[in-house]
Amino acid sequence: MKDNVRARIIMAIALLVIVPWVIVIMITSSFGSGKEMNAASQQKRMAEYVEKLNQRNVDVIFYKKDPIGPDNLKARRVNALNDTGLALNLYADRAFHVIILDDLDGSLFLNDQDIQKLKDLLNNKHFRIVYLGTMHYKQLVDNEILIKNANHKDGNKTYLTFYSKNNIRSNVEGTAFADDPMTMPITSGLTEEQTIVYTVIVELAHKDLFWN
Repeated sequence: MKDNVRARIIMAIALLVIVPWVIVIMITSSFGSGKEMNAASQQKRMAEYVEKLNQRNVDVIFYKKDPIGPDNLKARRVNALNDTGLALNLYADRAFHVIILDDLDGSLFLNDQDIQKLKDLLNNKHFRIVYLGTMHYKQLVDNEILIKNANHKDGNKTYLTFYSKNNIRSNVEGTAFADDPMTMPITSGLTEEQTIVYTVIVELAHKDLFWN
C-alpha cells in the first residue's frame, strides 16, 4: 500500500516537472515555425513584386554597383554610361530602361561626362533615372536632371525622374517615391540600403503611373 502511494507521489512530481517543459517546448516550436512561415511568406510576396517588374520588360541598370534585390530580379551592372558601356543594342527589345544611381553610402562619383550622358539618356532616350542618396542631389538639380519639388525636404534619399509617353516631365521624391518603406512586404533582415532598394523595386512594380 505504502509502495503504491509512494509511486503515485513520484509520478505526480514527475508530471509537475515534465508537463510544463513539454508545454514550453510546444509553444516555442509553434512560434518558431510561425516566424519561419512568416519570413517565407514575406520573401514570396517580394518575389511576386519583382516578377511583376520583370513582366514590364524593364532593363534595370545599376551604375557602378552590383544589383541589389531578390534573386529573381532581372538587372545588370554597368561601369560606363557611354554606348559601349551601356550596350543598349543588346537590350533593344526592352520596353523601358531604368538606371539606378545608388549613392546611399556617399561613394558614387559622377564626373561632367556622366552628367551630360545622364541628361541625354533622360531627355533623348527616355530613361527613367533613379537617384538614391543625398550627396549629388544639388549637382543633379543644377544640371536639370532632377527638379527640386515644392515639397522637397532636406534628407530625402530617393528620387525618380522621367518623361512619360506623352513627353510630360515627371519627378517624384521622398515619401512620394520610396523613402517610406510602408509598402515593403519584408519587415526584417535587410540592411538600410537593401530596404530602400527593395522599396524602389516595389514602387516600380506596382505603380503604373511611372510607365504611362
